[in-house]
Amino acid sequence: MNESQFWKVVSAACGSAPEHAEEWAGRLQAELQKLPPDQIIGWNHIFDRHAAEAYTVGLWSAAYLINGGASDDGFYYFRCWLIGMGRKVFEAAVADPDSLADVVVPGVDAEAETYAAAHLAWIEVTGRSDSDPYPARNEHATLIGEDWDFEDKAQMRRRLPRLAALYLE
Repeated sequence: MNESQFWKVVSAACGSAPEHAEEWAGRLQAELQKLPPDQIIGWNHIFDRHAAEAYTVGLWSAAYLINGGASDDGFYYFRCWLIGMGRKVFEAAVADPDSLADVVVPGVDAEAETYAAAHLAWIEVTGRSDSDPYPARNEHATLIGEDWDFEDKAQMRRRLPRLAALYLE
């Protein structure tokens, strides 16, 4: 599994349609089930690496603004959503979280619970039980960037002006 193959699976399953993110997990699992077990595991490793890469204060502040708050779990689901939006959106947002103003749909949560799709696909393809050890590791990320108060609207407007224009009064 390489980067190009990874993003092809994401594109086939998710298609950058944020208003349908609740459907992504099932579609992603179905796409992954077309692959052999080692490719599923490879896909999961790349997914975890990208989720860790997006573990930044800038993206957490964007998630907080877009979703009206973001707990630890909520921010993880946001990063799953961000990956599901595809390579172009993902890379742009990692470089500049405010670029998400081009793709968000106000009133639609930017969250997707796709984190278990590879594990479930692997179980289906291998015929193993859920209690069998899954050979993919989960990247434990360190938050990147200096923390700041996401409730501070002036800072939010300064740091994420385009998103703030969409979500703040």
